[in-house]
Order: sequence, then C-alpha cells, then structure tokens
Amino acid sequence: MKVLKSRKKLDYHIRGLSDPKRDRLIMLDYDGTLAPFVVDRLKAYPYKGIPELLDAIIDSPKNRVVIVSGREAEEVRHLLGIEHKVEIFGAHGSERIMPDGSLKKDALPKEAEECFSEFEKWATQKHLLPHLEHKHGSVAFHVRGLDDEKAETLLHEAEEEMKHIVRGPLLEYKNFDGGIEIRVVGEDKGKVVGTLLDEVDEETLCFYFGDDLTDEDAFKALGDRGLSLLVRET
Repeated sequence: MKVLKSRKKLDYHIRGLSDPKRDRLIMLDYDGTLAPFVVDRLKAYPYKGIPELLDAIIDSPKNRVVIVSGREAEEVRHLLGIEHKVEIFGAHGSERIMPDGSLKKDALPKEAEECFSEFEKWATQKHLLPHLEHKHGSVAFHVRGLDDEKAETLLHEAEEEMKHIVRGPLLEYKNFDGGIEIRVVGEDKGKVVGTLLDEVDEETLCFYFGDDLTDEDAFKALGDRGLSLLVRET
C-alpha cells in the first residue's frame, strides 16, 4: 500500500478538522481500523473507546461518517454498538444502510449465486464450511488463526477451486488480509468512494481510513480529492 506523503495536503486536512465552517466526509474501514482482527469474526467488537468517539464525531452536523466494510452491513451495525444511526456500506458496497436506517441491496447476476453455491459445495465436501462466509455479493474463505503452513495450503486449495469455477466477466477472486474471496466485478470500496464523492460538494474535506488490500481501491478512487490514511498497529 502507498501512504500519501504530501505534508501540505496533510496540514490542510488537519486544519480542516477544527474548522467549524467546513463539511467533512469521514470514511472508515471496519476490521483492522475500528476493530481488531480476531479468529471469531462475529466477536470483532470495536477497540475500546471507538463507539464513544464515533458518537462524539457524529454529534457535529458538519461531520458525515460512513463505514465501508467487506462484512455484511447489518453485521457491522450490530458489532459497532453506537447510539447514533450511521451510514454503512457492506459487502464491498453491494449493501447500504441509509442515514434513516433502511437497508438497500444491489441486484446480483444469476451467475454470482450459482458460483457461490458451487464454492460452498466444494467447502462442504472438504469439511471446510466453518472457514466460509457467504455474503451478499461475495463468498469469502477465511484462514485467520491457522498456523502459516496450514493457512498457505488451504488458501492454495481454495484459489485453485476458484480458478475452476469463476468463469466469465462478471466475477473475480481476490485476496484480503486473512483469506480470499469471490465477488462481483465492480463491487468494491473504490465504487463506494466514488458514490460518496458524487454526493458531496467540492469544498467538503474527505478522509478515508483503511488497513487492508481491499482498501487500495478506495485510496485510488479518493486520489487527490481527499486524504487517505493507512492504519497499522505499532
């Protein structure tokens, strides 16, 4: 990943955080950014203090906070546990929880569900179903928590199966931190950022915080329009 190193751009955006006249769009990845990576993905609750911090940020009418995740949107909402309603793009953008709390889902091509079912059948036959996460718009294969040798072996087997079943221009498979997944082409965090940029005016200060390979699409889409920040534990 590349980190933006323009001191001028950094100073400009940092000053804007305290400017009471500036509107701000704050886009945040979930896993690895707001919450730690854990073996049981259903227990990936936010870092201590994050829910309260998000509530405080959302309290300002000048701040628009949007969570952008590969998880299903409802799952993120449950894990976050904050008081305010918050916009969430889930499943790499194929789902969206609106500001009023309603959920919208993109229509998926028939080929997608057929492919996802075929991969799930393979995982079942291999007794690997616990590693599977079937979401709207994608199916992910997780190896987090395994020793390096076992993880590498299973990832190789999963990728070989994906090569076999992912056919045509509508689907693709990509690695992420801790696994690999099949998803619909064009459903990624870059598309989400593009959608959000179209919804704000040119004077809005835009930030994207992310940590994973899947956030690269978002960083590229944001480009010089805002500030991309790579989150890493130290």
